[in-house]
Amino acid sequence: MPRFPSSNARTRTQPSSSSSLSLSALPPPRKRLGAPAPYERSSLSSMDQVIRAEVLASQQAFLQAVADKRQGAAFAVRWDATLRRITEAAEACLLSHDTIRLCTSIAASVSIVASSISEWECAAEATTRRVRDDTRTYLQHAGSSLAAPQSAAVDSPLPFRSSPSQSNDILLAPYRRWFLDHFAFPYLTAADK
Repeated sequence: MPRFPSSNARTRTQPSSSSSLSLSALPPPRKRLGAPAPYERSSLSSMDQVIRAEVLASQQAFLQAVADKRQGAAFAVRWDATLRRITEAAEACLLSHDTIRLCTSIAASVSIVASSISEWECAAEATTRRVRDDTRTYLQHAGSSLAAPQSAAVDSPLPFRSSPSQSNDILLAPYRRWFLDHFAFPYLTAADK
């Protein structure tokens, strides 16, 4: 009698004694009904810390942008995104009162510094124009045969500004919109204190 069944004989597969090889030992696949919102997964303290760190980093980036005017536009884009994330986290009630106060304080300081710098640059530009015009007028009335030199550096606005209002609008627009949307009355009430 043959030791092995013939190739056309029906054999039944035997269950494995090893649980690691058994298909029933694998957990069933999990179904994803939908991706949760980005801030629903985070706990209060972790999101609070992330936003706090991001706002402090944005404050440092703003100071660097003040020192190097070429970074102004890039900062404005990042600042706008940061304000959107702060808004989303605040609306999801994931920020502590201290973090909200810190965000408000930094946004206010960015606003004040950016506005002041813009005003000073406009005043410096106006002073430069006035002195240039006064000098031309004086030389013409003094009867000087020398004409005032026309150089591109004198006639153009300051080298670090593309236009008087564009820099101000780029820097101020994101947080101006955020404040208008979220602070109907900017002063603390008794309930907020």
